Amino acid sequence: MNKEEMIEAKKLNPVDFLAKVLEPEKHTDHICWKCKGLKWVLKGSGFPPADIIGWCKIIHWPHYWSIHEFDVVKKCYAFDALK
Repeated sequence: MNKEEMIEAKKLNPVDFLAKVLEPEKHTDHICWKCKGLKWVLKGSGFPPADIIGWCKIIHWPHYWSIHEFDVVKKCYAFDALK
């Protein structure tokens, strides 16, 4: 962050700050984006393979289930909708 971005970030409330800082790398129409259990890949993160959108924090806890961009999921037993 440069100096101007830091000054602007100080003006944000905590929720808006996290929404700005914790941006997902990509956004698809995958059903998991509507679930509380999705832990998405952060923008600029070079660690996971390119096709992974995130991990499910509900399935196979504590070893999170990786979710690929090309997985076709129509229904999930662990789905917990966002409110």
